[in-house]
Amino acid sequence: MPVEAKPLFRPDVLRPYVDDFTLPPHVEQFRPKLEHWAELIRTERLNNFRESEILPSFLHDFFETLLGYAGPASGGTRFTISVEKHVEIDGKFADAVLGDFNGKNRYVVAVEGKGPKDPLDRPYAGRKMSAVDQGYRYAINLPCDRIIVTSTRETRLYHKGSDQHTYERFDTFNLYEDEAALRRFVFLLYCTLVVLRRGSR
Repeated sequence: MPVEAKPLFRPDVLRPYVDDFTLPPHVEQFRPKLEHWAELIRTERLNNFRESEILPSFLHDFFETLLGYAGPASGGTRFTISVEKHVEIDGKFADAVLGDFNGKNRYVVAVEGKGPKDPLDRPYAGRKMSAVDQGYRYAINLPCDRIIVTSTRETRLYHKGSDQHTYERFDTFNLYEDEAALRRFVFLLYCTLVVLRRGSR
């Protein structure tokens, strides 16, 4: 019998913060991209793509363009997202790591991404571990406290100190249709970015 998922944050505590949160100005420019991803999902065209074909675009659009994490080719002075390096488990590397890579590396979030058909909670396509298991393994070995797992259809935020049934879930299609869902997504994942920008320890 499946175990019911629990939220990482108490909804009654989180809600007032999200309600008071104002989306950054650049989010308005991102809305055509949100519409594009929603259309890929609505028409089921997303299922035509393998992980290797669609995941890099998703990470770029949502983590760099929407959330503002900066890769090495961004042209900025800070470097806060790194892909396919830093930690290896069973011959596989984390798809991305969020952190501070400007001198001494500081890891904040391990990101494990899969294709749109991946169920995330159980092994798929011949793998021995689920995407969630992989994400926790990466976080333990980096080490870092937070984990993001995504299938491009949905994105989940975990904390390493919590069990694997406790997470915040973000539905990609809803980010386009539901303003409150978009505000919650940006609030929770943008707060991590603010910490990285300030260089807080």
